[in-house]
Amino acid sequence: MEASKKLKFFTLCFTFFVDYLSWAVVFPIFAPYFLDVQNQLFSPDVLVGTRTLILGFFLMAFSLGQFLGAPLIGEYGDKHGRKKALAWSVLFTFCALVLTAYSMRKNDLFWIFAGRLITGFFSSSTSLCLSCASDLSENEKEKVKRFGTLSMLGGFAFVVGAFAGGKLSDPTISKAFAADVPIWIAAAFTLINFLVILVGFRETVIVHSDVRFNALESFQNIKLALKTEKIKRIYTVYFLFFTAWTLLFQFIPVLTVERFFYTNSNIGDLALFMGVCWAIGSGYLNHFLVHRWNSYRILECCLIGFTLFCALIVYPQHIYTTLVVIGLCVLFGSIAWPICTGIISNTVSSQMQGKIMGLSQSIQSLAMTLGPVIGGLAFQSSLQLPFLIGAGISGLSVLIYFLTLRNR
Repeated sequence: MEASKKLKFFTLCFTFFVDYLSWAVVFPIFAPYFLDVQNQLFSPDVLVGTRTLILGFFLMAFSLGQFLGAPLIGEYGDKHGRKKALAWSVLFTFCALVLTAYSMRKNDLFWIFAGRLITGFFSSSTSLCLSCASDLSENEKEKVKRFGTLSMLGGFAFVVGAFAGGKLSDPTISKAFAADVPIWIAAAFTLINFLVILVGFRETVIVHSDVRFNALESFQNIKLALKTEKIKRIYTVYFLFFTAWTLLFQFIPVLTVERFFYTNSNIGDLALFMGVCWAIGSGYLNHFLVHRWNSYRILECCLIGFTLFCALIVYPQHIYTTLVVIGLCVLFGSIAWPICTGIISNTVSSQMQGKIMGLSQSIQSLAMTLGPVIGGLAFQSSLQLPFLIGAGISGLSVLIYFLTLRNR
């Protein structure tokens, strides 16, 4: 790889890492933050079920912002350059993180919600990084490897961010620690990321400055893209998989808090374990498998495995057995994500990569918007129900895969 490509890809890796780090630091924070009866965010007499329902809608805010922002920023990057789109999205993410941290310090639910919504809207650098990685790749296998590398970095960032978030938000470790501290740190890293993009990144596409940006065009492209049968089929599988993954991912902290009395620090340790599993799956196992089997065959096996272990997660009553099932779920999911993303990317030309990756993140964000709401409502009936619903949704993705994509 020539020096300029290495520098570009390094900048993409750093941006991808920081974006996931900023997202991961909140993983151990919000479930204990919302469920703690001592927290002044709610009146002490608000029931756990009500708090969990509000938590579900709150977790929706970030993904809702991504759903609205990702296609717009992807379209902007196609027409005005990846560098400019990356720089603006990272800068506004920094501002939104500052707003979130300050609002948490003040226990202001409205502005915390607004901060997460704005963070999600501008946190589209992941789709831009995927577009740039596609620009730098010369063939399909190289593209899948780059996507796998970025996914592995995402897993590593999740390890670091969630583990640090759990420790730095736990006041029992130090009186200086609080729920907002990790978000301030994430904001600092995001500001550094902005400077790295300005200094170290060079454009990966030819910018057509005479083409005017149309904010509505990205939504028109979604409509047009979904009329194409091969894109529609894989996106349906992708959407259902991510809805199931979100139910699992967002409500594991609730499960561990309610069943095993986990603290912020304990959830950080759990995140460390999940992140290692993710990095192994999306990095080593992904690279090993794509050189030996067809992407579609790998995807079908991972979807089946994920569905089975997602259903099993509600049954163990001991924490260590639960961790084994969670780890296997994460392994299968971490292989499926870059494979599915690579298949989607290969359905369109290089000129459409920004649109298709922005659309991918938008579809993913829609799934991640619906997941917390479904889980929050399901939790009203049973602690186990969100995971059983997730297994059912994932099972539906398997069925659709075999009916529409199996014989490709």
